[in-house]
Amino acid sequence: MTQINQWLEQDGANKVGIATICGIGGIGKTTIAKVVYNQNIPRFEGYSFLADVRETSQDCNGLVRLQRQLISDILKGKSHKIYNIDNGINKIKEIVCCRRVLLVLDDVDELGKIRKLMGTQIPFHPGSKIIITSRNRCLLNAHFISQMFDLEASTSCGGLSKLFEVKELASSESLQLFNWYAFGLNSVPKSSMAYARSLVKHCGGLPLALQVLGSSLSSKSVSSWKSALEKLEEIPDSKIQEILRISYDSLEDDHDKNLFLDIVCLFIGKDRDYTTTILDGCDFYTTIGIENLVRRSLLIINEKNKLTMHQMIRDMGREIIRQESSDIGKRSRLWHKNAFDVIREKIGSRTVKCLTLDLKGLLEDKAKRTNTTLHFPKHSKSQFLMSNDVDMETQAFAKMKRLKLLQLDYVRLKGDFKDFPKRLRWLRWRGFCMQSFPVDFDINELVVLDMRNSKLKQVWKDTECLPNLKILNLNHSHSLLKTPSFSGLPSLEKLMLKDCINLVEVDQSIGELKLLTFLNLKDCTSLRHLPRTIGSLISLEELILSGCSRLDDVPRELHNMESLKVLNLDETAIYQSRLGLHWLLLKRSKGLGFSWASLPSSLVKLSLESCKLSNDVMPNDLCNLASLKSLNLSRNPIHYLPESLKNLTKLEELLLTSCTELQMIPKLPVLLNVSECKFIFGDNSPFRGSGINNVPCFFSSTRCVIFGCEKLTEVEDLFKLEPIENFEAEEIRRLFNVDSINGNRLQLYSYLTDSIMLATPQVLQERGITSTFVVGSEIPIGFKHRTNEHRISFVLPTPAHPDEKIHRFSLCIVFSLASDQMSEFLPCVHIFNETKTIMLRYRSSFIGIPQTNDKTMLWLIHWPVTDFQFEGGDLVSCMVVPIHLSIRKFGVTYESEHNIGYEYGFSHLSTGMSRY
Repeated sequence: MTQINQWLEQDGANKVGIATICGIGGIGKTTIAKVVYNQNIPRFEGYSFLADVRETSQDCNGLVRLQRQLISDILKGKSHKIYNIDNGINKIKEIVCCRRVLLVLDDVDELGKIRKLMGTQIPFHPGSKIIITSRNRCLLNAHFISQMFDLEASTSCGGLSKLFEVKELASSESLQLFNWYAFGLNSVPKSSMAYARSLVKHCGGLPLALQVLGSSLSSKSVSSWKSALEKLEEIPDSKIQEILRISYDSLEDDHDKNLFLDIVCLFIGKDRDYTTTILDGCDFYTTIGIENLVRRSLLIINEKNKLTMHQMIRDMGREIIRQESSDIGKRSRLWHKNAFDVIREKIGSRTVKCLTLDLKGLLEDKAKRTNTTLHFPKHSKSQFLMSNDVDMETQAFAKMKRLKLLQLDYVRLKGDFKDFPKRLRWLRWRGFCMQSFPVDFDINELVVLDMRNSKLKQVWKDTECLPNLKILNLNHSHSLLKTPSFSGLPSLEKLMLKDCINLVEVDQSIGELKLLTFLNLKDCTSLRHLPRTIGSLISLEELILSGCSRLDDVPRELHNMESLKVLNLDETAIYQSRLGLHWLLLKRSKGLGFSWASLPSSLVKLSLESCKLSNDVMPNDLCNLASLKSLNLSRNPIHYLPESLKNLTKLEELLLTSCTELQMIPKLPVLLNVSECKFIFGDNSPFRGSGINNVPCFFSSTRCVIFGCEKLTEVEDLFKLEPIENFEAEEIRRLFNVDSINGNRLQLYSYLTDSIMLATPQVLQERGITSTFVVGSEIPIGFKHRTNEHRISFVLPTPAHPDEKIHRFSLCIVFSLASDQMSEFLPCVHIFNETKTIMLRYRSSFIGIPQTNDKTMLWLIHWPVTDFQFEGGDLVSCMVVPIHLSIRKFGVTYESEHNIGYEYGFSHLSTGMSRY
């Protein structure tokens, strides 16, 4: 609501603006529009709120009545006779061209209604605003706007088309609204609170549902509340369903309606691309169908590309299916308990197109409702079936001739499969308990076969011809010894064999899969070799071999795979061959392995985490990987990175998580992740807006993550840490304006690596500034300006010579820790020339840690500045942003170019300005 008001206020008075308030039915679009309308009508010369446009326009003369109301509202009650729609359109154009109007069109389902109501090329007066509420989030588009408005007459509508999407209420707001309708001003009885919370959760933040259920339960007994909750879990409230079903009924054809019902029954929470593959195989036009459902606010595609929807939209869809027939066996789609009953009682029919049953989940739900405990064997998820007496037969499916989508997770069937449905396109049978597929099971039309957690030892005995199969998932099939022959699977695109721990052989025929784009062999711990025919996979884009701990030989033919974009070799044994040589260094002529130079030049992402790589096997030349964007070398005992990484000009991500021996990193124009991924700094950071966002922008990337490398003491052109004993006493005296620094060991915390170093004082050079931390409690004598606060101000004196300029500042900060939350904020120091309005800012990547909170430490900073930034007579303020530091004392001094001596002659010191 606030955003809409801001839009109304911020848009120029000479601009015509149009906005859509969209969302699912019952979310509160009309209520929001009414409030915004009432708050803003004083700002306009004419205004009208047309409610229920969709419903009213369907009545006889409904559009004419809406036109009359619009004209009457804008003319402040003056009535005009309207004889037909065209007459009304002309009159509307006549009155909106000469006054600024606010117009709300509530519940518009299609653009045609607006055209019939007001026509096209409407000459709205400059500054007019039109607000539309709709379930169709894509109602407005550039073509519609150009048709609707006379842009020349109304100045412009360009850029003023806005979309405001109404989200569900938060749980606390939902409970508050529900309690208001259920109890009014009275306090909520403790006996009802638990049921209230359950009902609110069921409503999913939908205001309409909260209002309807809250009102219906007002003044009812606790037993009524309990009964209402139990009923809702089976049968949705009819008043709510009536509102929500409008969106479903507005779908233009049976195609989109059937697509919606299939998704409701089976694919909520599933990947969009995966679902599209399946439903395209069921003769749907899935891509455009999903777009239509999203447009009608019936479906949401989340940030992970998953299909989601509001719980009550799902309930509405399932209620539509439930109302198809009182005989559950004659419904088109069956799930959970109904599916169980139909199979158990053998009452299925030709009507059934989709059946989904997760027996394990069903039994767990039953146990939860009855407050009992199920005891399943620990060794295998599929073995729990042996402990129940569920008796199901294949004959139960004999009449379901039109069945296409079938899920039978952890179901054990008895009998043969000769009469089983033969039109299956999707079969998901996790926990399949047979050792091979029955020979009489006709699965020739399958598009996706998901047999995760199966007991299969061999998938099928002979070569199976499945011309349409695109996805084969055998993940976690621990008994599988060998992959099936792939000769009869010409359309296969994705093959998943993750965690097949006893798999020892991949069939040679895998090279025949010319359309295969994805192969996952992760954690196949018994696999030692891959067939050389793998090099014939001309379409393969992603190969995952991580966790194949015995895999010590990768075919040299791999370098021929020009389509390969992602290669994951984490935790493999490829760092050594059977000859005890590093395979990465072997020449192709050796027959085993290949060199780094033989990796496919097409690679975009390469992961070698935990491969025991050291600098002995790290290559000096990586120019062949010119396309590489992501390189993962995490958890390897490397000490430094090769300079050749600079040649990877497309590299965007370098992962070095927990490389505990890493000491130096060259300057790289990449996202640097040397971390446990605990924090992310920069524009995409989850901590954006908090103190942690103040970390400097390292390299040229938009974010930087550096944690977990305990020995990292240098990142080229970013920082360098050296022991103070490496410096002469005279150097230290010139740098920090002190006679001497004690060599007591202290703790130094690195924000970049999230680690603590215990050492003698270290000299830190970063971005032109040199600093150190030492144990102490007093400001040295040489500091001219002092305070006990975190801020100090002074005027620079007039110099003896006109050309004399300030060349450096020295700062000494005596501090203790005020908070243990060091990792959340970087300490920051400012030098501000208030006369010239020049601000210099330094955020240190390190902080010294006093032994206890009452102990103090000195932070000494050598800060060079350039000519003409600070001159005599300038008012200067120095400030420490304390965050977690308690500032005890603060001292500042400065030096001009005449007494700065030759301290800039030290070649190992980095000097320059740090200006932000």
